[in-house]
Amino acid sequence: MNTIVASCACRMLRPSLAAAGLAAALTPGTVLADPPSTLYGLAWEETFSGSAVDTSRWNFRTDVKVLSAQLAANAVIDNGQLSLLMKQENVSGMSYTGAGVVSKQQFGYGYFEVRAKNTTNTGWHNSFWMMAGDGSNTYAAGRYLEIDQAEIETADQTHIPSGLNIWNGQAGTGGKLAAPRCATYAPGVNLTAAYHTYGADWREGAIDFYFDGIKYCTIAYSTTQYRQDPVNIWLTAIAYRAPVSVGGTPQYYDTVRFYKKDQYVMNGRYGYSESGSGWQDSTLAGFGLMPQRYSCTAGDKSTYAPGFNQSGSYHVYIWKTANANADTQGEVKVQAASGTTTTTINFATGSSGWVDLGVHSFNAGTTNPAIGVTNTVHAGCQRAGAVKFVREV
Repeated sequence: MNTIVASCACRMLRPSLAAAGLAAALTPGTVLADPPSTLYGLAWEETFSGSAVDTSRWNFRTDVKVLSAQLAANAVIDNGQLSLLMKQENVSGMSYTGAGVVSKQQFGYGYFEVRAKNTTNTGWHNSFWMMAGDGSNTYAAGRYLEIDQAEIETADQTHIPSGLNIWNGQAGTGGKLAAPRCATYAPGVNLTAAYHTYGADWREGAIDFYFDGIKYCTIAYSTTQYRQDPVNIWLTAIAYRAPVSVGGTPQYYDTVRFYKKDQYVMNGRYGYSESGSGWQDSTLAGFGLMPQRYSCTAGDKSTYAPGFNQSGSYHVYIWKTANANADTQGEVKVQAASGTTTTTINFATGSSGWVDLGVHSFNAGTTNPAIGVTNTVHAGCQRAGAVKFVREV
């Protein structure tokens, strides 16, 4: 069930930017909302400052869907902002063409944010959303979570539909497991008149939705019911519902940012590595129903070293998948700026879940594989699932 936040302690807005290079991308009198708390640090951003879309960072949306074909040529950079053009032309059996870009990088838990100014054209579906994919097909395999921060039908420029679509990861139009939605949010402004900031904070167990710094909705996303696979960022505009008009202003996006507070490292993702000859795929799922690896060879190691985007104290946990054949003396070492500690864990008994490894200090940019957590097989079979570093100060 989705929970609508009727009232909240709204975040403050800052009238100026810390980075002077971003100022040119903002129109006079506009603001950029802060992330949900001061514990969040900037991990990735795009200001569209070049002369063309940076194809080392973005794919183009090129599918054919609803009433339009999406063309790479319709996604252009105009005066420091991404401009998605909408045209009336016959392409691939459609009478209209739209556009979009999709980040090549994938993201996990964190705060996604974009500044946007809506098109004045009607009949279009303009969206800031997150889902696994490359833009060639919205029904490709590998998608599990779809975060629709803003799915605005441009016939109504005063309301913001938001919510989730939850998929089973298979290709095709079927496979939707659930679709919890927020109550449509009415911010009290016309979205074509000025830039506004749209945000979504994906954290363990839920997604929060923001508009200009105000949290207006929270939707649960269970880690025990649904997979926690990473997502790509999509900025798109497609023709959606007749009557469709063209010739008005484009859909504009001028700053995209991703902030992180906590660091999660799972098998198969950035920051995970293993050594030794015994590792193979496990049939037992780990945290967030994610696949795991296992080894029954003494001395084999799995290492979790995220490369921290900000310095600070982090509460460290390792995921335990309890199993009768598991290592009874698993050696778990935390190596941090504050020192090295070693904990012995019995993974064979008890229940599955996070095991507390204490609070440790880490420095930003510590990408050395030794900086983080190393789990060494001692006796039995050790499963490599996940480690999380929860920032405290």
